[in-house]
Amino acid sequence: MRYLAFDIECCDGKHICEFGYAIADEQFNVLAKECILMNPEAAFNLTGRSHERDLTLTYSEEQYRASPNFIAYYDKIKQIIKEPEQVIIGFSMKDDANFLNTACRRYDLNPIEFDFCDVQRAYTNLFGKSLSLGNTARELELSVPERLHESSEDALLTMEVLKQICNKTNIPIDEIFQNARSMNFGGDINKEISYLAERPDQFGKKRRRRIIKNVAKLAKPQSTIIKSQFTGKVVCFSSLYEQENPIECINLFQQIINHGGKIGFKSTKCTYYVKHECDDENDIHSRYYHIAHGLCDHTVKVVTFDELLVILNINKSQLNALSISQITEEPYKQCIHIEESHAFASLGEIVRKSGIAQ
Repeated sequence: MRYLAFDIECCDGKHICEFGYAIADEQFNVLAKECILMNPEAAFNLTGRSHERDLTLTYSEEQYRASPNFIAYYDKIKQIIKEPEQVIIGFSMKDDANFLNTACRRYDLNPIEFDFCDVQRAYTNLFGKSLSLGNTARELELSVPERLHESSEDALLTMEVLKQICNKTNIPIDEIFQNARSMNFGGDINKEISYLAERPDQFGKKRRRRIIKNVAKLAKPQSTIIKSQFTGKVVCFSSLYEQENPIECINLFQQIINHGGKIGFKSTKCTYYVKHECDDENDIHSRYYHIAHGLCDHTVKVVTFDELLVILNINKSQLNALSISQITEEPYKQCIHIEESHAFASLGEIVRKSGIAQ
């Protein structure tokens, strides 16, 4: 048995430019460590973003651009990840898994499925805090590299954080893994929904929310639209329903879409709001708050769960008996990268310089 930790850096929060990994034996002796640079074939955008902190990578853009792209390293990365008799660990691994899924879809490569232990989740479970990798290491009294975001160093630090968690808590590592285990299905939303139905305890709030939003975005009517009050309207659910009963919500989303309705996530933009009995009108973070305090610029009809079923002409037993519908994902939209030197050139100039036209 061995442990594999890996970390990914992106040029823009989406496209991979660095894959780093560290491999250790069961005593955490490091067996291998490597940082693989690759050309992201996308523009670098890591500073000045409105909702993201600035990020500085270890290597220069020129070094990344001079490297092969993801396709050249796909087989190697897949072999590293799919090695038998190993446990994969990462820090906030769902992000790294999504980066891999995006790259595979982008280049039309088979997805890489794997299960893993999320060390950030393990730390949160045991210490009640959700921190960055650097801050987690400091809390555990580990030395932290002066500069993070070199992927192999971050992978190694993740390994050291896990080792220190074991030392500090004296909890068997198998137990830590069991409580922080998750799966990456290569971006297959249908497999992810099935796993959510089987093991809801493996899904945190953010992951549930992401799945639910993807279903609302991708689901299509299953047959001819059924005319009803929801036809052409936007329906918003209480977030309490979405978190407590995600599979039930997914099935109700499909029924509403079958009636020609749409699913929204802002109470100020919806026509109907499905209220949870525990919605707090004084909770400013609740979707119901804006409705209860008349902050919407239009009338929103509030319905209970039972009233929702009546509109959909379905009862609770029929709802429970529904099978989860299959979601068809949209194809990846390839972006064309224009080098910085061409940023202010006309299309004609770029074409002429490329030798495509005289």
